[in-house]
Amino acid sequence: MKSSMSLTPKQLAIEYYFGDLQYWKLPKIAAQALEEGYDGPALRMLAWINDPKEAEMDHGQIDAAFREMGVTDAPISKERARIALTCQLAQDVSNGYRNVFEAATHLRIHLCEFETPSPELTKLWELAKISKNAPRSKCGELETRLRHAFSEFLRNNQASAQSD
Repeated sequence: MKSSMSLTPKQLAIEYYFGDLQYWKLPKIAAQALEEGYDGPALRMLAWINDPKEAEMDHGQIDAAFREMGVTDAPISKERARIALTCQLAQDVSNGYRNVFEAATHLRIHLCEFETPSPELTKLWELAKISKNAPRSKCGELETRLRHAFSEFLRNNQASAQSD
């Protein structure tokens, strides 16, 4: 039976499969998951690793450990993780936790890695590209367009944001 949670397995999985959670942190996370009441052979094996080496990590075991923590759709594709992270970014903009221009830069550089993204992200990415060199006189209009685009993205991907 799970105790009160401090781990957020789905968020950890999204970060891991996107590439933001380093493999060497997984044994400690697995140990914490066991302490919080999750259990399974993959979690137990991961928790026993003292000196993780990337080449020695079993990706199937990592996927199984996430499933043992309730992430039924592990492994998550990098693109699905990118969409989930963009939903979180859009939510932060919507709630006023993040500056819209900083969020646009984060999307363009980190989430899309400077590359043309999937169709779902194209509108946001194009506005983010425009915003990097926008003259001050256009900032108000661009801010409005970015806020609208983040809101629209969140509306269109709400189901993904809730399941991820």
